[in-house]
Amino acid sequence: MAAHVPSFPVDNTTPERAVAVPDAVKSWSFYDTVGEGQAKYYRMTLAPGERLQVGTFTPLASGFTPSLVVMSPSVNGTDDVPAQVTVPDGMGAVVVDGERPAGASYEPFAPSANYHTAGITRPVDTETTYLVAIYDRENRSGPAGVTVGYAEEFALTEYLTVPFDLVRTHLWEGQSILVAIGPFLLTVFGGGGLLLSRWRSPSGQTAIRVLVGVAGLVILGSGVNTVVQMGIALSRTGSTSAALVTAAFVVLPVVCGLWIVRFSLSNELAFPPSVRGGLAIAGVVSLLTWGGFIVAPVVVLVLSLTPGRLLTA
Repeated sequence: MAAHVPSFPVDNTTPERAVAVPDAVKSWSFYDTVGEGQAKYYRMTLAPGERLQVGTFTPLASGFTPSLVVMSPSVNGTDDVPAQVTVPDGMGAVVVDGERPAGASYEPFAPSANYHTAGITRPVDTETTYLVAIYDRENRSGPAGVTVGYAEEFALTEYLTVPFDLVRTHLWEGQSILVAIGPFLLTVFGGGGLLLSRWRSPSGQTAIRVLVGVAGLVILGSGVNTVVQMGIALSRTGSTSAALVTAAFVVLPVVCGLWIVRFSLSNELAFPPSVRGGLAIAGVVSLLTWGGFIVAPVVVLVLSLTPGRLLTA
């Protein structure tokens, strides 16, 4: 149930073009696609005391079953390597055949339902470079995910792009753009249409009122989008306690978004310390739960710190 840093490889179809995993201890999820009769490649280096940990998964309930070939100078001999996988000179290879699990596993941070098909864990005694290939033994094609590493770490830029990457993840699963982001858009534009007339304030605060309200709707919409994705995933996996993790990423943005929208409808937008504190808390909580695509929580935080004379325009 680790939180992986998402990434989307391109053109890693030969060992020379392998994805260079920058830190193979850090927990990554690579959302790849294997073509018919094709293999995709990943390269990583690990130090003594670390461990190689790689797995494959797919969102498909069909027969497509990603498998692994782990290659390295430290591996002796070669297993029954399939024809579509190239083993570079000087490397041995271990084949890990993929197997279809009985059912899909629930991923709480995405949220999504995936079939984990193959995995390998090996301790590292000396600094070693590994080349990992993913493929399907029956030469079928489909979306194939690769997990690498075990330490949950996010760089700031990685954390800030996660909400946008989650949309790409759902598109990778095969969802249409309307399903992947439609609930968010419906909340923002539908809510904005309903509230527009009430945002025309005689107090001269129309611009601030709209800014506050839109920020609240964007945060609210992200929570609505997450609950829809949670429902789609749980319909495939069945109920699980892991959904409680996702629930936090639903409830907190929804509560914060509703409070901000309600504040935007106040007869007079006053910003006493109590309101500023509420806006600051809502902004921070939304940031921590990836609400509002990062931009809306930042707007809310800026408003909580803006001098009062600038909030009357």
